[in-house]
Amino acid sequence: MSTPGPAPRTRPESPSVVGIAVRDLARLQSVALTVAKHGFGPLLIRTPLGRRLFKDTPQGDAALRDQAAPVRFARLLAALGPTYIKLGQILSMRKDLLAPEWIAALETLQDDAPRLPFASIREQVEASLGGRLEDLYETFSEQPLGTASIAQTHRARTRDGEEVVVKVQRPGIEATMRADLDLMYLAAQVLEASIDELQFVGVVSVVEEFEKGLLKELDFHQELANLLEFQRNLEPGRRVVVPRPHPELSARTVLTMQFFEGRPIRKLVPKSAEARAIVDEIVRTALKQVFVDGVFHGDPHAGNLLYDDALTVCMIDLGMVGRVTPGQRDDMVTLAIATIASDPTTIARILLRMGTPTQRVNLSELKADITRIREQHLMVASFGEYDSAGFIEAFSRAAGKYRIRLARDMAILAKAAATIEDIVRTLHPEVDIVGIARPFLDDYVQKRLSPRRLLGEFASEASGIGSMLRTVPGQVDQLLHDFETGNIRVRAVTPELDDLPRLVHALGSRIALATFAASTTIATAIAVPESTESTLRLAVAGILAFAAAASWGTLAAWHWLGRGKPLRLAPLVKFFRR
Repeated sequence: MSTPGPAPRTRPESPSVVGIAVRDLARLQSVALTVAKHGFGPLLIRTPLGRRLFKDTPQGDAALRDQAAPVRFARLLAALGPTYIKLGQILSMRKDLLAPEWIAALETLQDDAPRLPFASIREQVEASLGGRLEDLYETFSEQPLGTASIAQTHRARTRDGEEVVVKVQRPGIEATMRADLDLMYLAAQVLEASIDELQFVGVVSVVEEFEKGLLKELDFHQELANLLEFQRNLEPGRRVVVPRPHPELSARTVLTMQFFEGRPIRKLVPKSAEARAIVDEIVRTALKQVFVDGVFHGDPHAGNLLYDDALTVCMIDLGMVGRVTPGQRDDMVTLAIATIASDPTTIARILLRMGTPTQRVNLSELKADITRIREQHLMVASFGEYDSAGFIEAFSRAAGKYRIRLARDMAILAKAAATIEDIVRTLHPEVDIVGIARPFLDDYVQKRLSPRRLLGEFASEASGIGSMLRTVPGQVDQLLHDFETGNIRVRAVTPELDDLPRLVHALGSRIALATFAASTTIATAIAVPESTESTLRLAVAGILAFAAAASWGTLAAWHWLGRGKPLRLAPLVKFFRR
C-alpha cells in the first residue's frame, strides 16, 4: 500500500463566466488554426465564421499537403485531443455516412493518453468514494494497468481479500469534453448553415448522437449497470464471464470490478484446439446477445476479450453496448431470409424500416443495387469466400447513397459483427458459424411463428382495426359537415413561394433591428454630456450605448451565422452555458 498522501489541496475558485467564455473563444481559434494546418483551410473559408477568422485562405502544413484527405482528417482529430479522437472512433462505425477510405483512416485512431501521477488518482478515488484510500482498499498498486483518454486502471485488493481492478476517471476530463462538445455544436451549426453538401450528412445530428454516447461513457454508473445486466444474461455452464462489479466501491468517476487473471485472445495460436474452443464460445455468446438478450458488446476487439488456462473467455470494457429491440430482431431475421431467397423488394422495405430516409428514395434503383450487392458478396461456394465485412460495407454504402441514415445501434452492430468475423478468420476460419447459429435462429423463428404469438398479434391488429372502424362514421360525418359549412380549404403547395413569408419576416426583423441600432447610436452621441458632472446624462448615455452595442452585435451574429436564415440561438446558449 502506498504511503498516505499529502494534505488535501484547497479547491481553486470557480472561474467567472467571462473567463470561461474567453477561454472557449481562444480554444475555438486554436481549433480553427489546427484545421487549417491540416489542409482544410479551403473548407473553413467557405463558412462565415472562417472568413472572419482568416482574411485569406490559410495554407496547410507542407509536410501534410501531399497526404490524402482521409489521412489528414484522422491526424487532425488526433491533434485536437481525446474528445475528437472519440468522435473519430464513432465515425469509423458509420459506413452509411463515410466512404471506405475515410473509415480505414479513422480506424487507425488510438485511444492513448499520458500516465497520470498517482497523487491525482488517490485524490480522485478518495473524493469519489468519501474515504481514505487505506480505509477503502487493503492494497492499491501505484503502477497503472492501462491508460486511456477517459480513465486509468489500477490493480487493488479489497478489505475482503479479493483482487480487483479500479477504473479511475481522469480529473477534469468531463469538463474538458463538455467544452469540446459545445464547440462541436457551434461548428456543426455553422457548417450546416454554410455548406449545402453537409446538410445531407446531418452534422448536427451526428454531434448529438456522439454527445449522448460520450456522456454515458463518462458516467461509470452506466458501465456498472451494463456489467450487472451482462452477468444476469450469462448462460450457466458456458465458459464466458464478465467481471463482477463492486457497487460499494464504485461511483460516477470510479469503478471497482473483479480482476480476471487472463491474457488477450490475440496471443492464441491460430487454428489450434484452444483457438477453436475460444472462437466457438465468442460466436455463440455474440449470437445469444443479439437474438436472445437484446444487448451486445459494442466493441468486442481482441484486446477486450481475455482468456485463461481453463479456456474461459472474459469480456471487459462494457462502456459501449448496443441494444436490439424485438422489432429490430424480427427485421434482421426477415432480412436474412429475404437475402437467402433473393427477394430485393423485401430487403428494400426492411432497409427503409431499419433506417431513416432523409430524401425521396428511388425504389427501382435501390432494388437493383441490392441485387448487385447480393450477387457480388453472397454468391460464394464456401464460407471461406464469404466476406461479411465487404457485404456490410457495401450495404452501408448503398444506405448512404440513398440518404438512408441507419440507427446508432444498427451501426454499432455492423461494426461488432465485422470485428468478430475478423477474429474468426484470424484464429480459426474453419469454425462452423452456420452450425452455431442454427439453434438460435430455429428457436427464434419457432417463437416468432408460434400459434400463440400469431394469435396475439392477430388479436391486437383486429382490435386496432375495430377501433379505427368505430371512429370512421363520426369522422365522415365531421368531414361532410366541414364541406357544407366551408371549413375545408384547399391550398396549393409551392415550395419556392412558401418560403417567401419567412424571408420577408426575417428581412423586416433585420431592418427594424438595424433601425433601432442606428437610432440608439445617434441617441448615444446626443446624450453624451460635455462634462462628467451630469451623472444622469452619463447613465442615460451608458444605457443607450449598451443597447446600441447589443443590437449591432446581434445583427453581426445574425449575418455571420444565419446567412439570411433564422438565427439559431441554441448553440450560442450551450457555448456560454457554463
